[in-house]
Amino acid sequence: MIHANEGKSAIVLNLATTNATAEHTLDLDTSGSDQLNVYILAGSHASGTEAINTVSVYESDTVTEATNMTLIAALSSGATATSTAASNILPLAAVQALGGVIQELQIDLRKRKKYLGVAVESGGVTAGAAIGIFARLTKNEKSADTAAEKDQEDLGATNISGCMMVISA
Repeated sequence: MIHANEGKSAIVLNLATTNATAEHTLDLDTSGSDQLNVYILAGSHASGTEAINTVSVYESDTVTEATNMTLIAALSSGATATSTAASNILPLAAVQALGGVIQELQIDLRKRKKYLGVAVESGGVTAGAAIGIFARLTKNEKSADTAAEKDQEDLGATNISGCMMVISA
């Protein structure tokens, strides 16, 4: 497998309401994965208001819904530096209005719990804006090849050649 193509992906894409505090969540079972990259996206919008107010990251060994898990404040982001529920600050409204990736989180899953959730709370954007959460799980466990998968065609019994010509100088 080409390592750049290895991994599992999950995405949630919603339209933010014109009201603040609409919540968009992505819940993941991280079993068998060592690395998680999460991309928080917002569509461009003509507004002086943040499209995204907060990004909260949660974890649990048993609970599978983000907002019912335990908050990881060190991975969460808020709009102000004084937030006690977040350790990171999101870009200002003028930057978010340009659209695109608002934030990327790179999470080492080896010391994390089985279930991880990301919750994005949208801001009060006048015209609404697309909100997206894209997650890519990588360094996944490899399943063992079955005997049938290992039993490949015997090229010696065919006219297929792996080497067309030997060139000696």
